[in-house]
Amino acid sequence: MSSSTTTKTGAVKEFFQVLFGKYIAIFIAVVIFLISDLGVLGTNIYSSYKIAESAVSINLSGRQRMLSQRTTKVLLFLQDDARRGVSQEADLKELALVVRLFDTTLKGFRDGDMVTGGDGNPVFLVQVETPKAHQIVRDAYEIWNPYLVKLQPLLASPNFTDEELEEAVIYARENNLKLLTLMNDLTTDLEQVANARAFRLRMIQLIGLTIVLINVLYTVFMSIRDLIRGDRNLAKARKETEEILGTVKEGLFLLDREYRIGSQYSKSLKDILRRDVFPEMPFMPVLAEMASKTVYDNAKDYIELLFGDRVKEALVTSLNPLSQVEVIGKEGEKAHYLSFNFNRVLEEGKIAHLLVTVQDVTELVQLTAQLEAAKGQSRVEVEILLKLLDTDASVLRQFLDNVGKGLAQINERLRSEDDSEQARLHLLNHIMRIVHGIKGEAAALNIEMFEGYAHVFERELVAMREKGEVRGEDMVRITVLLDGFYERLASIANIAERMTGTAGGIDADEKYLQTFTSSIQNLAARIAGDEQKDVEVVCDLGDIVRLPRRVANELNSIAIQLLRNAVKHGIETPAERTAQGKPASGEIRVECKEVERDEYEFAIRDDGCGISVNKIRKELVRRGLLSEAEANALSIDAVMLRLFEPGFSTAVAADRDAGHGVGLDVVAEKIMKLRGHLTLNSKAQAFTEFKIRFSL
Repeated sequence: MSSSTTTKTGAVKEFFQVLFGKYIAIFIAVVIFLISDLGVLGTNIYSSYKIAESAVSINLSGRQRMLSQRTTKVLLFLQDDARRGVSQEADLKELALVVRLFDTTLKGFRDGDMVTGGDGNPVFLVQVETPKAHQIVRDAYEIWNPYLVKLQPLLASPNFTDEELEEAVIYARENNLKLLTLMNDLTTDLEQVANARAFRLRMIQLIGLTIVLINVLYTVFMSIRDLIRGDRNLAKARKETEEILGTVKEGLFLLDREYRIGSQYSKSLKDILRRDVFPEMPFMPVLAEMASKTVYDNAKDYIELLFGDRVKEALVTSLNPLSQVEVIGKEGEKAHYLSFNFNRVLEEGKIAHLLVTVQDVTELVQLTAQLEAAKGQSRVEVEILLKLLDTDASVLRQFLDNVGKGLAQINERLRSEDDSEQARLHLLNHIMRIVHGIKGEAAALNIEMFEGYAHVFERELVAMREKGEVRGEDMVRITVLLDGFYERLASIANIAERMTGTAGGIDADEKYLQTFTSSIQNLAARIAGDEQKDVEVVCDLGDIVRLPRRVANELNSIAIQLLRNAVKHGIETPAERTAQGKPASGEIRVECKEVERDEYEFAIRDDGCGISVNKIRKELVRRGLLSEAEANALSIDAVMLRLFEPGFSTAVAADRDAGHGVGLDVVAEKIMKLRGHLTLNSKAQAFTEFKIRFSL
């Protein structure tokens, strides 16, 4: 026999000697507890199942009493409806439901069957058990079967005769009390059966609990005796180190190979971890609560390396993932950071424990973050300044003026006294048009501060609208978002004011035309790059400078929205265009010209895929706005008009350039302000053209 086999045999023998010697009393107590517990548990499960059956039976027998009364009541209502000449449809439906429930439930009491429960869901009703209950069910059927025959003409057809109704009513009056009495007797019998079962269960539980209590008292006595002995030894060891651990500022504790905190740890550990600490406490669950999953997984691997004998401690010190870890605190608790350092503790040349030192480094991390934030804010401000210097001062001033007016409109509307749900929905759509317009103008001028915030604002508004109702707290959230817009407006207003004071050297109309043209061309290039498309914007806008700046700015907003749609929805990818025999690069033409005296025409035309009427119809059906038949019945003009409704979009997914159903809604509002007329032409795989004609 090998030495390893001998060792295993000796260990097993020693285990049984200890078990049946020193711990024989505890072993017997555990066996008695398991046997009694399993016996009580099995009896409880069976009795609980039978009591649950009784509860269902009692509930449904009580319902039978109510149903017998409802049947008579409905028959009287039918008779009254016939006399008054009103519709009997609702009462007939009620009668059919009541008769079906009473009949199927009575059959369940007789034979045992699936029936409709009190909550409307299927439930199995067991057959009645006692001879008395069987007799009650038979007596009930002697009344119910003739009753059901007289009710059948009323249930079979709404064209029953007054004589058939009168006959059913007379029978109901004669037998209603008898049927009610039988159902009351049935309920009483079922309650007696349930009470007997409950009494048996209580007696079994009482016996089982008595056995368990005696066993527990014995076990507790034995355990307390052993704990007293252990506490004496622990008190002696604790006294030797408590003075040192009570004065240490850092958190100190030993971690064993099972990742448990040792019996001795510093007094400050509880305050640093902000958690209760006790001897033999598992450390990894505490770490899982404090750190993210990634940090936790890395820390677990790191600790395993430290307990390994092959890896030198100095080589893995720099890999410590807990050198500066953010602690996940409770709700409402400020974030704080801890630093864990690990050192091996050797016993006879082998790693026995890890000495863990914990420090709160929150102040250090916060100072570092504040320094980095200050540097980042400086970089952002410099980038904003450089972009603003590339923008025409008058155009920038006009943009900021438009933003201010738009925010003022929102603020004014938020103060409206009309706080109905419909008014809030109209206000939400109005705010979305303003915010979408700001986003478009900011994108054209490449002012990312406004474009990005407007996109966030718009996404929250869309989420509010998609809920189907706009609540009062949503208005509060809009006010908070509005404050964010005002902060951004104030942050660059001073810079813009200085730029306006130093602007000069170029004709204002020429500069405005250059800015108008370059802004929409840059916007188209940016969106085309995001969509992996090639687009060329050709502008013929010479007459734009002859218009009042207010009108020109409205046309600029319209151009931005239509240009977005053209690049996102109209222009195809280079591969798609070449497959159709088109040039790889799409073309968008933007024109403004005077067609008659004080009559102007503003047009945007792309040579893309055109507007798909069928696609719009399918989207209307998919959104549940129309049925398929209603959508197919719409004329082409009616389908096109749907594109201008708030919230409607054919985009597959929403992003900062499309998908919220606001762009064409903004266009429609701008055209109304200009008192203009829109003509929309489109041809599949050829072009889409928007023409706006207006008069000064």
